[in-house]
Amino acid sequence: MLEDTFANRLKKALDYNNMKPVELARKTNINKSLISSYLSGVCKAKQDKLDLIAKTLGVSEAWLMGYDVDMDRDWFEDTDIDNGEVIRVQSNVVKIPILGKVPAGIPIEAIEDVLGYEEIPYDWIKNGNKYFALKVNGDSMYPDYRTGDIIIIKQQPDCESGDDCVVMVNGDDATFKRVIKQEKNLILKPLNNEYEPYSFDEYDIMTKPVRVIGVAIEVRRKLKH
Repeated sequence: MLEDTFANRLKKALDYNNMKPVELARKTNINKSLISSYLSGVCKAKQDKLDLIAKTLGVSEAWLMGYDVDMDRDWFEDTDIDNGEVIRVQSNVVKIPILGKVPAGIPIEAIEDVLGYEEIPYDWIKNGNKYFALKVNGDSMYPDYRTGDIIIIKQQPDCESGDDCVVMVNGDDATFKRVIKQEKNLILKPLNNEYEPYSFDEYDIMTKPVRVIGVAIEVRRKLKH
């Protein structure tokens, strides 16, 4: 979950390392004016330069981007498959909020009713993708999704027919259903046959409105012992 800006985190990392912007420019071979633009918030570093800056300053890329993760780069020991040597591998993860519901009109990152956090790989967000987690409450999507399941949602404004999505309808809290596209119509289909699907024509989609805000990419379930 984003909690700070890239510019602020860059300033903090420079202070932490007692390093001047000109020195960072020299060590990374990034133009001094570009470093100044980062610090002033005019622009954000692209991925290749972000990785270079993070490594030079010894901080986590995800932390530098403004995410709620530790500042320090995390490492664990692993074994090189080719020669059996013990190597140090970077292990970056990002925490995303678990939401019980998605209120209308509030950006995901601004929702304060957070139930907890889930971790996803840093690589998932490298291209600017955003995610949140949703806790299932109810049985309309049973048997694929059960009460208590945590669903990882990739934020996006559209989907493929057959995707399981978080959809905002009529300005109310979002609902989680399978989206079926039929020419100009949209059907929100529960997986539990005890519930009726919702069908919307082109006019409904535009006026209610009906809009996709994210697609399910993973479900996490705790098994009882």
